[in-house]
Amino acid sequence: MFSIEKLDMRIKYTREWTFEALYKLLENNEYDKIKITDIITKAGISRATFYRNFSTKDDIIKLKVKMFFEFFYVDIVNRYKQLDHEDEIFLIQNFFNSVDEEEKLISTVIKTNLEYLMVQGILDIINMQRDKFYKIVKPNEKSEKYTMEIVASSAWTLLSRWIKTGKEETASELVNIYLVTFKSVYIALFGDKSDLA
Repeated sequence: MFSIEKLDMRIKYTREWTFEALYKLLENNEYDKIKITDIITKAGISRATFYRNFSTKDDIIKLKVKMFFEFFYVDIVNRYKQLDHEDEIFLIQNFFNSVDEEEKLISTVIKTNLEYLMVQGILDIINMQRDKFYKIVKPNEKSEKYTMEIVASSAWTLLSRWIKTGKEETASELVNIYLVTFKSVYIALFGDKSDLA
């Protein structure tokens, strides 16, 4: 389950500066060419400070993605409580909007080839919001894990392509594209249109 880690402000700022440094370095350098020394110099932190917070440069992104999903999950749970929402489209719309607002993070994930972190985060959200997810998809026990993987992977693939191509559609238009496409795939896989009415 997601829970927002309470951090000392120094730790929070150090992690933000480190992420910002990596993001800026990626503007002109390939990820595999960037050294930890480059990151700490750009962030203005010591090597000891870096290693208190991270073990590798991948950890900078892993931690940032983890925080993104923690904040999203807590926010969406609170919104559902306040609005007494049972609409699964609300969940998808809010997730796509959150991704839209986190362009630096998404760009960094794509440039570093750590996109699996986003797919895993989406899977975690699906698992924690099963009741809402199952209003869209009604998989049988045998196909459940495959269906969840397909949903998570396709959501990320669509979002990634959207970012890479300059976000020509709005987040709302993207949700509609996703739902129409997903319904077609669901019908092709399971042949039952009645679940998607």
